[in-house]
Amino acid sequence: MKKILFSCLLASSSSLFFGQLVYQDNFESSTVGNLGTDITGTTPGQGGWYTTAATTASNSAASNFQVQTNTAAHGNVLSILGSASATGTKQIQQNNKLTSVWSTRTSGNDILQYEFDIFSGATSTSQNTGRVYLVDGVANKFLIGFALNMATKQHTLIAYSDPADINGQTGQEVGNWGYTFNAALQANTWYKVGLAWDSATGEISYKIINEATGAIVIDEFYQGQAAGSNPDLGNIQVQAVPNTTVTANSVAANIIFDNIKLKATNTVDLLAVNDVTSTKATFSIYPNPTSDYLKFDTKAKIDAIQIYDISGKSVKATLTDNQVDVRNLQNGVYLIKVTTAEGTSSQKFIKK
Repeated sequence: MKKILFSCLLASSSSLFFGQLVYQDNFESSTVGNLGTDITGTTPGQGGWYTTAATTASNSAASNFQVQTNTAAHGNVLSILGSASATGTKQIQQNNKLTSVWSTRTSGNDILQYEFDIFSGATSTSQNTGRVYLVDGVANKFLIGFALNMATKQHTLIAYSDPADINGQTGQEVGNWGYTFNAALQANTWYKVGLAWDSATGEISYKIINEATGAIVIDEFYQGQAAGSNPDLGNIQVQAVPNTTVTANSVAANIIFDNIKLKATNTVDLLAVNDVTSTKATFSIYPNPTSDYLKFDTKAKIDAIQIYDISGKSVKATLTDNQVDVRNLQNGVYLIKVTTAEGTSSQKFIKK
């Protein structure tokens, strides 16, 4: 693990509500196409997002911030096309929508959790990095943050910290540091990332899960130095930043995100099981495996369903009285996508 000092300061964040999810955007309510129309950060686009890009850099247009249809499991996602040059940060933010929430949180909910999904992308020489930050904008402290280098697939934990507490390196000043882990993420893979910051103790938590396999890449606690800070909940930022510390960048990469959410809790429960298996709508299916009918257990009204075979091909299915007749399906593994008022989610089932 090596350290990198991050000098740029860009804010991020959200809100709070009785230890539960308090901000979320899974982009399902957004229309496929441009996220916004203005790249100066003045006029909000879909979902209240403001888009910002340097007009002198490459790929600086509203069309470089896209809501796209991804896999059946993810539905709509956010894609930011990075710069093909050595400069040109792009970001989205909510522009002070949630500024007052932290001070009015439920007593005892002193842990702020930041979770999101990120696609690692194809093998590339692009030096773009996808970054997510939660910052105390007044004190210029990175409370927690994450970066993914699209060329090396190495991930970085960012925190206001003493390196001695993170990697054992002594003699360094407390400050905004990035800790890059040598083990690379797999290409073309969705990962769930969880970050947590305890405002009372300064402790930070960092967790990454391979969405496809459920394998835990990292799940660690570290001592941060930002206890008592006030998170700047005015902005949630997702960035595609050219990395000039290794090789001057000349190749753009698409940075793809989904399921951006923040929670205030009294205990750390990053990427709990229900977050991994059902990221958008809450439901369960039974029996599983099944030989005839697949039934649903959900409080929400099911608006639509779609079934896909293991190759991703859509197969015919009809919902009747909260169950689906699967008797005509070949034996095997399938993915069912369910849409309710809560959103869209998918689960695997087996036809036997």
